[in-house]
This record gives sequence, C-alpha cells and structure tokens, in this order.
Amino acid sequence: MKRNKKLGLLLLALVLVCAAAFAAVRLSPDEEAGEDTSFTLLALEAEDITQLSWDYDGESLTFTYDADDGWSYPADSAFPLDSALLESMAATLGDVTAYRTIEGVDDLSQYGLDEPEVSVTVTTQDGDYTLAIGDETTMGGQRYASTGDGSVYLVDSSLLDSFSYGLYAFVAEEDIPAMNDLTAFTVESGNRDLNLVYLEDSGLAYSNHYVWFQQDGENYTTLDTELTESFIENITLLTWSQCVNYHADEEALAEYGLDEPAAVVTVDYVETTQEDSGLTDEDGNPIYDTLETDYTFVLEIGNYDGEYCYARIAGSDMVYYIDATVADAMVYLSLDSLLPDDILLLDSDTVESVDITLDGETYHVERAVEETTDEDGNTTQETIWTLDSTEIDFQGVFSDLTSLTSSSSGSELTPERTAEISFIFHRNTSDYQTVELTFYQYDSTSCLVSLNGETRLFVDREDIVSIVEEVNGLVLE
Repeated sequence: MKRNKKLGLLLLALVLVCAAAFAAVRLSPDEEAGEDTSFTLLALEAEDITQLSWDYDGESLTFTYDADDGWSYPADSAFPLDSALLESMAATLGDVTAYRTIEGVDDLSQYGLDEPEVSVTVTTQDGDYTLAIGDETTMGGQRYASTGDGSVYLVDSSLLDSFSYGLYAFVAEEDIPAMNDLTAFTVESGNRDLNLVYLEDSGLAYSNHYVWFQQDGENYTTLDTELTESFIENITLLTWSQCVNYHADEEALAEYGLDEPAAVVTVDYVETTQEDSGLTDEDGNPIYDTLETDYTFVLEIGNYDGEYCYARIAGSDMVYYIDATVADAMVYLSLDSLLPDDILLLDSDTVESVDITLDGETYHVERAVEETTDEDGNTTQETIWTLDSTEIDFQGVFSDLTSLTSSSSGSELTPERTAEISFIFHRNTSDYQTVELTFYQYDSTSCLVSLNGETRLFVDREDIVSIVEEVNGLVLE
C-alpha cells in the first residue's frame, strides 16, 4: 500500500513537471525565445494599403482604398460607409510590435492559430501581407500571432480588439439633429394622441411658470414643465444603440414592426443661425442677421427585441436599435403622467387681496407694498398684509401654501365633504384675475385639493390642519 502510494505521488509530480515544461515551451521553446526583446513585426504605410480583408466571428469582410475616392465596400456600392474606423485599423498596421519569437512551430493549434480569432490580409502596392491572431498567453496581456513565415510571435492583446469588427461597425449612422428650441412635440400611439405645445406667457394657465400644454383643438391642458421636458429628452437626447439594417425593404420593415409603428413621434423645432448682412456698424464690424428656420423630425418606433426596440427616421430605409426604456416612454405615455403636481404655484407679487373662508366665515386680507428710503438713499420694499386695517403675518401662511407638495394624485373627483378652508386670491394680472384654492377632508389622513375647480391632487391632512390653526390664530387676534 505504501509502495503504491509513493508511486502515485511520483507520477503526480511527473505530470506537474511535464505541464510546467509544456507551458514553458509555449512561451519560450528555446533560450533565444526567452529573451524579452521587442521588435517591429509589421510596419505598413497607410497610404500604401489598397485592400484590407479580415475574417472575424464567422464573417469575412473586404474594403478597398483608392487615393482619389477613399475607402469603399466593393460588396455593396450603396453601403453607407463611415471610413474613420478603417483609417484607425490601417494606422494600427503601421506599427505592430512583437515581444517574443517562437521559431520552428509545426503545430499551430497549440497557439490557437489553426483557427485564429482574427485573420487579416493586407494588399499594398508592394505585395500582400497576412496576420493571424490566436489564443491569449497563459500569462495574459499578450496573444500569439503569425505572419505565415513559420514562426509564432507574442503581440499585445489589444491588437485583437483593433480588428474585432463586423460589417455594421462601419455604418455611417444618420444624424439625430440637435433639437434645442422646441415648439411642439406630438406622439401618436395606438388610440392615444398627444400634442404638446410650448407657449411662453400664453395666459393659458394661472402661472407663467407653466409653458407646456396639451392641445386638443381649441382646448389646452396645463402640463408640468419639469415632467414634460424630462419626457421630451427621451427624443432630444436620443442616441442609436446600433444599426441593424442599412437598407430595409418592405418585408424587413414589417418584421421590425415599422410598417405600422407602435408610436410615431414628431418634433417641431427652430434652428437659429447668423448670416452676414453685408453691412457694418460704425466701427466697421460686420452686422449679422438672425435667421430662424423651422424643422421637423419624425421618429417611428416598432417592435421590441429584448432590451432594445426597432426604430427609424420616417421615410428612411435604415433601421436601428434604441433603448427599450425610451420606447416605453413613447408607446405607453399617458397624459396623466405629465399633469402638474403643484398645489399652488403663485407669485405673491401678483396678489392684491385674499378672501379666506373658514368655518363658514369669510375674511378679507389686503396686500400692500411699502417703500422706505434710508439716509444713504437706499430704497427697500416691504410687503404688508392687513385684516380689517390691522397688520397680520399672512406671509407665513402664503409661504406654507406655496410649499405644499402633493402626496398622491388620481382622476378628477367630486368632493363629498365640506371644505376645511378656502382661499380666493385676487390678482393684478390680465388673465386668471382670481385663483381659488380649497381643501376638502377626504379621509383621516388626506385632503382633496381643488385648484380653480380641478380636483385630482391629495395632500397630507396634518399639513392642512396646521394651516387652519395658523389662520385661526391670525383672524382671532
């Protein structure tokens, strides 16, 4: 038993020694190969290259170069080629460094060079060159390569990355315009159409802070500015994940769901440019005219494919992947998700007086601005609130009202209980000269908010109880 055990240990040691020797042979089969001396394995001038071919991941690609016409894809003259990557690949071939040499190799399979990861053929004015890149070395950071001269070389692993590309990596993708100055944003999805319009100082809302509206004929619905612009950024900041078909026919478009898109997004925007008028000012500087040009961008969204969704610019035969979350925002958008959740977005400067109704009694509060000038001539303004000619600290109540945040929202509801407290703000504006804010108890923890007759927001009841107590303290003084 002991003899057999010793024999087994000796055999195990022999196996380990052989394995180490084999690894050493792969890296350095002789003393010369062990020398860590780098040298240039390949140095081709980019302008001398006339053809570049390679096999990668089962795909064979060939591109040609002409000094007058640049790079082209001979397999399809209509291919929308972006030659920047080819220029980078050609530059890589200008300095391929080897770090070690293994000579007299009979079996390329040891190094993954019988079926290399990438096989490159370069045609130049002086002849053809080949470069095959195989397995990564056991030490990592380098790979085995060959040029067909019977030797194997160690090169930097990044060389593989320089040629690990399929055809669609060379597609010149269509530009998505910089849509900075939007005027309208339309989404058609199923039976739901949204037409968002941007209107400053429109008088369509009680506050000029609201600039986005849903237009339905002559009717306008106020939208939350931040929510709407965040939603719109799905398109204005859109990027293609990748091109999946650079020349999709009708059959392919149907497969992608783009014959009948799930959503069509139309963006109207203005592009501002400066044009030399040909005139100069009194100092001789050129005078420029500001030109505003209207443009429209239309995106069609099709079927989902995992974490992506097919999309194209309307009328184009190029199809792309976009992020599925972007598609979700368009396809499943609801108007409710863009409605404001502000309780009161009101500037106190627009308020002249307030009628407060509490416990069946109405109190009229006046607002005035007093100016004082100190001995240095500095003028300051102070807001004064008065009830029955008596100054009160209503500014705190007003601040509490404008600081309220909604706890939740729902569909339009009809109040079923009497109002806890109501405010009517009389204003010095041409539009919405009165703004009415009323709070109704909904349940033990919530109050229903009515703003100019719209009741869909809720606030915490304890906040309203606090405001009621604060107003009681003012009117009972």
